[in-house]
Amino acid sequence: MLKKIARTKTILIIYVFVLAFIIFLADYKSTAYLLGFVGAVPFGDKIGHFFLMGGFSFLLNAFFAAKTFKLWKVEYLIGSCLVFLLVAIEEFSQIFISGRSFDWGDLIFDLAGILILGELARIVYRRRDSIEEVFAKSP
Repeated sequence: MLKKIARTKTILIIYVFVLAFIIFLADYKSTAYLLGFVGAVPFGDKIGHFFLMGGFSFLLNAFFAAKTFKLWKVEYLIGSCLVFLLVAIEEFSQIFISGRSFDWGDLIFDLAGILILGELARIVYRRRDSIEEVFAKSP
C-alpha cells in the first residue's frame, strides 16, 4: 500500500513540474514557438486544457484516495476542488500577463476535464476497494 502511495506521489510531482513548465512556456512569448504545434490541431488548445487539467485532477484525487467532503448534500472530490481553484487563479492571472489572454472557453474545458477525470479517479478507487474486499474475504 505504501509503495502505491509513494508511486502516485512521485508521478504527481513529476506531472506538476511538467505542467508548470508548460505554463511557463505559454507565459513567455520568446518560447511560444515550442507550443506552436498545438495551434495546428483543430481545437488543440481546448483539448490540451481538458487533458492537462483533467490529468492533474485524476492524479491529485488518486493521491488523496478519492476523498470527498459534503456541502449542501453534494459530495465533492477534494482533489478536483483544489485543482479547479489553482486553475481558476492561473487562468484569471492571464489578464495581467502581457501576451496572454483570459478565455472562458479554456476555463470551461479545464473544468470539464477536472470533473470528468476526477470522477474517473473516484470510480477507479471504488472498484479497487471492492476488489480488495473480495480478496480479503477469500480463504
